[in-house]
Amino acid sequence: MLARQVGFTRNSSLVALAVVAGALCAAVPSAEAARRPTRAEGTAIKRLALEVCPTPVGPCRYSGARVSTRNPRFAWANAIGEGFSGALVKRPRPHGTNFKVVGTGGGGISSCSYWRKRAPRPVLRDLRIGGLLNAAAGTSGNCG
Repeated sequence: MLARQVGFTRNSSLVALAVVAGALCAAVPSAEAARRPTRAEGTAIKRLALEVCPTPVGPCRYSGARVSTRNPRFAWANAIGEGFSGALVKRPRPHGTNFKVVGTGGGGISSCSYWRKRAPRPVLRDLRIGGLLNAAAGTSGNCG
């Protein structure tokens, strides 16, 4: 009754409700959405990733990093070289730049148990770190 008094029909009320619901869904961030590092974080992660990247054949190429939104102490550095694909880094405080390498990937798929010893499952899921889920079956996927 009130809808008719203000000029809304039943269909336009449903459309307005759908628009509001869509806007609310768009405003809520995903639970698994690693973020780009800040300039200071990116510089520190890049320096560390290129430092640990082995270079027997040629130089490593750094292609960015992802910082976990589940636990900002963890980040993943994409550094590609011969037998190297990246590094999991951790810092003592959520907002510092004093990272240290806690795990490296490359030269084949690592077991998820390797990654789970180094970071909690929500962080591994957030950073999209994959590994061997079942060695006997040969299945692989996200370790989180």
